[in-house]
Amino acid sequence: MPTDPERLKKYLVSETADTRWVSDKLVTLLSGEAIIPPFSAAAIKLGQITRDENCQMEEVGEVINMDPGLASDVIRVASSVGFAARRIASIDQAMMLIGLGEIRRIAFAMGVMKNFEHLKSQVDWSAFWLHSIMVARLTERVAAAYRPPGGSEYLAGLLHDCGKLVLEHYFPEDFDRIIIRATERACGHVLVEKEFIGVSHAQIGAAICECLQAHLEVIRAVWYHHEPFDQSLDGQPDNSKFLAACVSVADALANYKQLNIFGARIMDYEQPFDQLPEWKFLGQYQMTYGLELDLDLELEKAKEDLKA
Repeated sequence: MPTDPERLKKYLVSETADTRWVSDKLVTLLSGEAIIPPFSAAAIKLGQITRDENCQMEEVGEVINMDPGLASDVIRVASSVGFAARRIASIDQAMMLIGLGEIRRIAFAMGVMKNFEHLKSQVDWSAFWLHSIMVARLTERVAAAYRPPGGSEYLAGLLHDCGKLVLEHYFPEDFDRIIIRATERACGHVLVEKEFIGVSHAQIGAAICECLQAHLEVIRAVWYHHEPFDQSLDGQPDNSKFLAACVSVADALANYKQLNIFGARIMDYEQPFDQLPEWKFLGQYQMTYGLELDLDLELEKAKEDLKA
């Protein structure tokens, strides 16, 4: 079912009257089901039930088996060398061998990448998804230091830059100009995007998440991942500000490993990581579970995920 255009307009508010046509075009494009197909009913249900830390594996198995394509993808990837290194015959067997968390990651990654496959063009597809998967894994790890994972963390990290795919595909000349100008100015893309086309890839990404019927926490995290301190997130009933900061921290960590698509984020590699404003912001929350990260190991795992 196509997305109601009115629901998309709140994300795609243009900075200037001169660029309002871009917002209007994006609303028209994204409200058509052919551009961003919604997740399958099984993927949506999976995201809902796995937010409950008491969900049962039997229920998860039933949901995945609702979608034969999703089930076969999960079994195929779970059978790969990077995971179980043996042939897995059923969803139940996959869950027993590699765990619910990994099953959820596989299901989300396969579902998201398939939904955007038709937008392949000049973007380095492998590099884009390697960055996205790395950010997804790191978002989950950072957030898990503060709270039990519920699925929103990985999905928010995976989708954080999805607006770039639509921007590059439908506005290729503007996309190239943005990259060139941002490089010349040695600044991030968001400022130049708003100057040239009136909206940022983060705004477009939030609208895409609305089309995908993602959880509101995911939508807001994608929307504000470059500005998690935005006052419009104050007083929200969910954890939008926290998750947006986790995605921003994860994005910075990925860029420390040089996984920086088109130079989108300007990094001072000499600056200690704990001096990043996003990391300082997380200091207001209690780190209940502790955090130990091996970025080289996380990168290898992200490469295995992508290869599978």
